[in-house]
Amino acid sequence: MCFSFSCEKESTSIVSLRTVLVYMVADNDLYKNAQSDIKEMMEARGDYNGNLIVYLDAPSWSSDPNPRLFQIQKGKEITIKLYETHNSASGATLNNVIKDVVSLFPAKNYGLVLWSHGTGWLPEGAFEKLPLDTNTLRSFGRKEKNEMSIEDLAESLPFSFEFIIFDSCLMSQIEVFYQLKDKSNVIIASPTEILVDGFPYNKIVPFMFTSEPDYISIAKSYMDYYENQTGDLRSACIAIVSTSQLKSFAAHIKKIVENKAIIQPDKNIIQKYEARSNTIFYDLQDYLVHSISQKEDISILENYLSKIILYHDNTPYFFNQFSIENSCGISLYVSNSDYQLDEEYKHLSWYRDSKLVAH
Repeated sequence: MCFSFSCEKESTSIVSLRTVLVYMVADNDLYKNAQSDIKEMMEARGDYNGNLIVYLDAPSWSSDPNPRLFQIQKGKEITIKLYETHNSASGATLNNVIKDVVSLFPAKNYGLVLWSHGTGWLPEGAFEKLPLDTNTLRSFGRKEKNEMSIEDLAESLPFSFEFIIFDSCLMSQIEVFYQLKDKSNVIIASPTEILVDGFPYNKIVPFMFTSEPDYISIAKSYMDYYENQTGDLRSACIAIVSTSQLKSFAAHIKKIVENKAIIQPDKNIIQKYEARSNTIFYDLQDYLVHSISQKEDISILENYLSKIILYHDNTPYFFNQFSIENSCGISLYVSNSDYQLDEEYKHLSWYRDSKLVAH
């Protein structure tokens, strides 16, 4: 990939505590929201032991016609590097940007914020066949018609991050977390859509740079922002997930599946995370409780989830279109008899290790 350069910074010999990269795929209808969030970051940034770095890919008609890398400081941004036009919704581009950031801003550990449209584990274009009747949502990685698959995302990350935050819709899915289990210690995401305001960066940035990232305060700041909204805008759901127990969790589910101790529950009583009638994303814990026949298996799985889910919270309703009453903060794909989608599902690491096919 070819690059053009502007104000390129020499790699510093000073190793900070933490460098956080906010990777913004905003060459789409979210550009104005990207501008607002960058302004919030500049309002929040203080003298912390770390570097807040933003990669922005904006529309060609904008004031940022070339993708660029810049550092956020209090009240200002400093351009570090300009790139030639490229596809930011690709694993190869994300990988190259991460390598640039690591070279230019070395740190003891790294955080990553993935900011854009997103549709969980679904393959490119799949979610467009299942539209929602609203345009006020933020969903990861859409540039024109290009989307980054969750497999490509995982392969593009060159090491394990201290944390990953998805400022993107529908990314709190067991399938997503499992694909990324070796790429981050902690992941923060929402199982529902995220409204276009996204995370309140003026509140959460300081919590990303404490000696140990203050994940609870990040999630609570997100919830506080939306709890203080009114009407349909009072809509949010969030989870903080530790990835260390996910492999054991999947292995135990596989044993249950192999013992044929799974029954098909009534989906009408399972917590859903979508407003569509043809729902495919349901609450993980609620589904398992209603589909596993042995109480001892339910108890074991709930014990796993108590270690995996560090925190979760939600508003009572989402867009006043469905209630959120039995949420663990993580969703699970439940088949709607779409054969092609079901076949795509079998390529995921979660399916290969758990063998769970939810109906």
